[in-house]
Amino acid sequence: MRVLIAAGGTGGHIYPGIAVAKEIMRRDRSSVVRFVGTARGLENRLVPQAGFDLSLIE
Repeated sequence: MRVLIAAGGTGGHIYPGIAVAKEIMRRDRSSVVRFVGTARGLENRLVPQAGFDLSLIE
């Protein structure tokens, strides 16, 4: 399964996105999960720290 998660700006959006991503990976290790966000938001730091790829948009 390939999943794109759009979550950013504040922890209230990012942390639930990370939790969903971790659960997807727990259920199916062959899944590919990627986040999309901005360089200005917390996602720029938190998503890579959680071990997920982040694509930046403006």
